[in-house]
Amino acid sequence: MSYDVLLRCGWLVDPENGIDGPRDIAITGGRVVEVAERLDESESGRLIDAGDRTVIPGIVDTHVHVGGFGGRERSVGHRMVAETGVTTVLDMGSKLSTLTEGMAADGAGLNVASLLSSTAAFGGKQDPDDAEITAAIEAELADGAFGLKLLGGHIPLTPDATARCIEVANRIGVYVAYHLGTTESSSNLHGLRELPALLGEEGRLQVAHVAAYCRGMIEPPLQECEEAIAILGDLRGRVVSESYLSTQVGGGNATSGHCDGDEVADQVTRNCLAMKGYEPTRVAMRKAILDGYCTVYVTRAGRSLLIGGEEAVEAWESAGTQIGVSFAVTPAESAVALMMARHEDGQFVIDALATDGGGIPRNWMVERGLAMVRLGAITLADYVRKASLNPARMLGLDRKGQLGAGADADVTVLDLDRGTATMALAGGRPIMVDGEVVGERGTLLVTAAGEQAALAAGLDAEVVDPAQASMYRAAVA
Repeated sequence: MSYDVLLRCGWLVDPENGIDGPRDIAITGGRVVEVAERLDESESGRLIDAGDRTVIPGIVDTHVHVGGFGGRERSVGHRMVAETGVTTVLDMGSKLSTLTEGMAADGAGLNVASLLSSTAAFGGKQDPDDAEITAAIEAELADGAFGLKLLGGHIPLTPDATARCIEVANRIGVYVAYHLGTTESSSNLHGLRELPALLGEEGRLQVAHVAAYCRGMIEPPLQECEEAIAILGDLRGRVVSESYLSTQVGGGNATSGHCDGDEVADQVTRNCLAMKGYEPTRVAMRKAILDGYCTVYVTRAGRSLLIGGEEAVEAWESAGTQIGVSFAVTPAESAVALMMARHEDGQFVIDALATDGGGIPRNWMVERGLAMVRLGAITLADYVRKASLNPARMLGLDRKGQLGAGADADVTVLDLDRGTATMALAGGRPIMVDGEVVGERGTLLVTAAGEQAALAAGLDAEVVDPAQASMYRAAVA
C-alpha cells in the first residue's frame, strides 16, 4: 500500500497551507505525505472517513493541568482533555513524576509538554539566587521537563527573583511561562503592569491566562482589557500569550482552598474572596462555599467536577482544606474582548485560546471557540489559528498546527452544527472517536536532556528544541 491511512475529509481548513475546501489526507509513519482533493482509497492500508465533517490541524492547548490538581495523587485530566478533541497540551506546573506515572497508566495518547512549577523548584523559597534557579531548571530538564512556570499569582517570588528566573531560563534557552504576580503585586492588572520592568530589555516568556488579570479588581473590566492589550502590544515579539473563555456563567477559575491555621494561604484565593467582600479567613471561606460563591473540586467516576453547598464544605474540611476550589470571577466581556483583540496588521494580540483545564473541568477549546465562530466574532480560519497554528508555533512545534506534507498527522474533526469534536488523531492514530477516548499513554515532548528519562518512564518521547519557540525566534528574526 502507498499509505498507512487515508483520511477522507468533508472539508479541510488549514490556514497555514491556504486550504479551505474538500481534501483527502494521506498518512504514513505518523506524518502527512499527501493532501489532494481526491485520493485513491485502494492505495491505503486503512480508510478513515470523516463524512461531511470539518477537519482541522490537531488542537493545541497551551495551558492545562493534566498531572495532578488540588491534592490528587494522579490526574484524570488526560482523558478529560482528549475527549474534547485536543491532541497536544502544555501542562502548567505539575509534579513531573506524577504526570509521567499518570500518563503511562491513564494516558489518552496526547502529546504532552510539562513545565516545572517555581513552587516545587524552590521549595517555597521566595528569593532563590541564580545558582539555585539554574540547578533546579537543569535537574528538571534531565527528568523530562520542557521548561519553567513561575507561579506568581498563587505563591509569588520577589520581583528580583522573578526577573532572575526569566533571565536564567532565557539564557539556558528553555521555555518559560508566567502566572503574573510577585510579592509586590498580585494576580491582577497590577501584575501585568509590573511585567515590562521584570522583563527588562531582553526578557521573553509566555503570559498565562490574560483574562485572569482583567476581572475588574482594579478598574472596570473592559478598561482593564484595554490596558492589558496595550501592554502586550508594546511587548510584541518578546512575549506570547493565551487566554480562556471561562466566565462567570458556567465557568470559574481554579485555585487552592488551603488554609494556614485560620488564614487563607493562597493569594489568588484571597483576591477572589476580597472581590465579594469576604475576609481571607477560614470562617469566611466556609461562608463563601455555603453562599454558592465558591465551589470545590472532587473526583468521581474518573472525572473531576465541581460541587457546592454543605457537600462541598464537608469535602473541603475532610481534605484538611488541601483541595482545589473555584470562584466564578471572570466577566464574559473580558474573555471575549481579549479573544478578539488584534494588532493593526490584523494579527491577534493574544496569540492563542487555552482553557486552564485538563483535570479542571473547563476543557472548552471547541465548545466555546466554535460558539465565537457562530456568533461571527471570529472566522473558522481564525479559530484554527488561535486553537492550532499559533499555539504550535508558541511551543516551537513546526510540524503541528498545520497539515502540509511532512506535518505530524495530528487532526481534529469537528461537527460545526453541534459545536463539538467527533474525532481526534495524534500521529495518525485515533485517540478519540465520537467522544470516547481510545488512545493510551502518549508522547512526552522534551528537550534533548530529557529524552532518556521519558523513555525510562515507558513513554514515547519527541525531542523539541525550545530555541524554535516563537518567543525566541523573534529575537533573531
